[in-house]
Amino acid sequence: MPKKSNDPVKDRTQELYDSLPMDKEARIACTDIRDEIIRLNYKFFGYVASSVFIENVPYEDKLQTALLAFLEMWWKYKWTPKYRADLSFAVFFKPRLSEEIRRALCPVKYSVRRWACKKAAAQLGKHWTEVTYDDLSYVDLPEEDMRTLKSIFRASTPANIDDYEQFFHVLDPVTTIESYQTTDYDTTEELLIQEMIERESSLSDDDLKELSDMYCIPYNELKSAYADALRILHKRLTDNL
Repeated sequence: MPKKSNDPVKDRTQELYDSLPMDKEARIACTDIRDEIIRLNYKFFGYVASSVFIENVPYEDKLQTALLAFLEMWWKYKWTPKYRADLSFAVFFKPRLSEEIRRALCPVKYSVRRWACKKAAAQLGKHWTEVTYDDLSYVDLPEEDMRTLKSIFRASTPANIDDYEQFFHVLDPVTTIESYQTTDYDTTEELLIQEMIERESSLSDDDLKELSDMYCIPYNELKSAYADALRILHKRLTDNL
């Protein structure tokens, strides 16, 4: 069972889940507990929504999608044998809700867009998320890559998918971000690795303090595990190359 965190929201959330019945249907029926959990953790849902990048999708749409996804899975936490019961509320739900937001709102899969836009971004001196359709006239890429990028930017406009299907066969699934992501947080190092992947950057001391507060893990434990997490992630990336 998770230790007391000295955070009334986190402790109350755990108490509510601990009070749920073991029977699945009886758990799902506890909508009063579900609604209290949502009220308590509303800021957490906002954090999840703001951490998922989807071009031209406002924060409010991502937040609404996260809440709707939570309504479909809220009862699984702690009580379902299929999933680990020792994870914190945030660790359990952040990757799952983030993925549901992407599935529901991304016209093009995140990993596909990132893979293609990074090629253009390297020539433009921009972050890949800042690349626009207009930027394509300033880059020199193979014709096939350019067609892929144009089809991605046009994906938000209603069109016949058959016109664009031919452009997506070139992607190598081994190199997409999903190759490195997991929801099996067996170690502190694995948690840090997934956070670095999600943020696409290394973690500062402030980041570690934020994670310590969110996941109820002592800062010193995160700090001591960080070097090993960097080494493991570097090895995975180089092995894949």
